[in-house]
Amino acid sequence: MHVFFTSPLEGEHIPAFQSLPLADAVQRTQEIDQRWKKQNKSSVALDFIVHGEDGQKLYAGTYQMGDSYAANLYEHICFRLMERRMRNDDEIEKRNRFLHQLTQAVPADVRIDINEHLRQQDEKNQTWWSRLSPKARIIGGVGAGVTTLALVFSIGLVAVVSQQSEALAAMNESYEDEKEMKTLYAEAVAGDANGAVEALQAQSDRSDQEDAVLTHLLIGQEAYEEAMQINGQSDEAVADAIYEKQNLEALTEFQASYETAVGDFEIAYDDERYEDVIAIEDVPMNANRQEKLGYAHIQSGDIEEAKQLASDINSESLNDQISAYEALTADIDDLQTQIDEESENDDPDDDQIEEWEDDIEDMEAQIEDI
Repeated sequence: MHVFFTSPLEGEHIPAFQSLPLADAVQRTQEIDQRWKKQNKSSVALDFIVHGEDGQKLYAGTYQMGDSYAANLYEHICFRLMERRMRNDDEIEKRNRFLHQLTQAVPADVRIDINEHLRQQDEKNQTWWSRLSPKARIIGGVGAGVTTLALVFSIGLVAVVSQQSEALAAMNESYEDEKEMKTLYAEAVAGDANGAVEALQAQSDRSDQEDAVLTHLLIGQEAYEEAMQINGQSDEAVADAIYEKQNLEALTEFQASYETAVGDFEIAYDDERYEDVIAIEDVPMNANRQEKLGYAHIQSGDIEEAKQLASDINSESLNDQISAYEALTADIDDLQTQIDEESENDDPDDDQIEEWEDDIEDMEAQIEDI
């Protein structure tokens, strides 16, 4: 089994539209989830799809990263399925078989006791009626049956038949839609992007998740104008998706036709024009860009602003860079003080001064490489 997320989690190694082995996705979500809970971060919704080796969609849902409901993606899927009421024994059997297949596909250290959880859930689902003795159910059933029969005829047989017909039609439509979507996702995962794009574009009532898939596929085909027409996608949103899905080169080409703050920011950062990075306004920010902005402040010597950004996003890597910068600049200041003092002597040691100056140059180079 594999998973692909239709929304990325910036700076946390959760890419969008990249098929990950289920075990890998579960491990990543568990590690991030644990860290977020310790840091008291707000939860973030991530749409995802589980698919088989043949690309067939097996399950789709929304995982709340950092929420107390589950410790990882595997637990989330299991708990959701176990809470869902099944209509008949066949559905129960299919659900339980899928749960056991999921469990076999994840690392042993995250597996839960499926049978025990199902037993507990069955107990929760029991109503007062299910707890009655068989005799009590018969007696109660007779009385309820008489009342129900009178109620049905008072409402009218025609209304009942009409409702049943509508329900059957809705069930059949849902089933057909599900079959079509399974085929669609299979085509997309298997590499038939054109077929998936055509099928999605033909739908007049796409879900947000389907819009996200279509945007991703169109960007992969470099059909940027079409991508911008989906639900009024802005230039900035498309530029952001291009950078995430493709690379800086593709973003640079897009920037030539559609100037965006995202493009200005990423290109300036890659060119090491840190003053320009800081000056760019209205950039859609995420954790990764905030780290880049913090680094730009470090390289510009504005450590207090970098510290504030590091605190805002709780970035260990940015804090490490700040510590390295401060240590190097302190050493540089010390050496410069020694150079000044030595230079003031009646007979300064020029060789020593030159050595210290070389050391300063080395440290300045280290700052640039932080």
